[in-house]
Amino acid sequence: MIKALFFDLDGTLLTSNKIISDKTKMSLIKCKEKGIKLFVATARFPLLNQSLPQIEDVLNLFDGGSFYNGGCIKINEKMECFPIPNDIVKKIIEYTYVYDNLNIALQSENELHAFRFPLKNINAWGLISEQVIALNQVKNLNTVKILIFYENLVDSKIIIDEKLVTLLKKYCAGKAQFSLTDKGKVIQITAKSADKLSGIEKIRKKLKLKKDEIAVFGDDFNDIEMLSAYKYSVAMGNAEKEIKDSAEYVTLDNNNDGIHYAIKNILKIILE
Repeated sequence: MIKALFFDLDGTLLTSNKIISDKTKMSLIKCKEKGIKLFVATARFPLLNQSLPQIEDVLNLFDGGSFYNGGCIKINEKMECFPIPNDIVKKIIEYTYVYDNLNIALQSENELHAFRFPLKNINAWGLISEQVIALNQVKNLNTVKILIFYENLVDSKIIIDEKLVTLLKKYCAGKAQFSLTDKGKVIQITAKSADKLSGIEKIRKKLKLKKDEIAVFGDDFNDIEMLSAYKYSVAMGNAEKEIKDSAEYVTLDNNNDGIHYAIKNILKIILE
């Protein structure tokens, strides 16, 4: 019996327009009424009501989640974070600074966000000015996630240089979690002990649930580990083949009620 659901957000629970369809919303409400706990498993920071105000009513159904790719976990109002060691953060910055136009964001457990270059529109990130500082102002930020990207991230069309990807991936091996996402346009780095799977596992164990009592949903390369780990794992129809191959099931895409379809027809949760 499924007792908890874990959802990636972008490309999974959210449509391309960053909303949740009416059918999916109805499915989540019905699951909640049945006592099934709802969690996110996302690269986003924990203040989702701030970054996704258009779906605040749905987010209020959730019991917490794994944020920053596992850099922080939250159950109800209790949060625990897992920072990247400062020497690793400094070395990654050093490697990245060789590329003149490549931006870096350090995201911290206290919701401060430090950028190499100022954002053109902080609202696109769901941030307010008090949460944004310049990278050269950073002292002890307790970084839980590093993002490396071009332009404003959300509108980037530039693929990150393969040499830097290879260099950082090699450097992070055994030191930190490295993910290349968004079709090669974003590098995401978290602490060695922090990824989506470990975040979900920490929550699962705290709730004393068995592995076959949860289901997970995802669509990107940073979802592969969690999709590979559970009996009830669902890849979205819009995911690439490698992600689909890592999951037990594949549903419809995120713009065609893939979550609703999976809850009803794959997990067989009665929604009436």
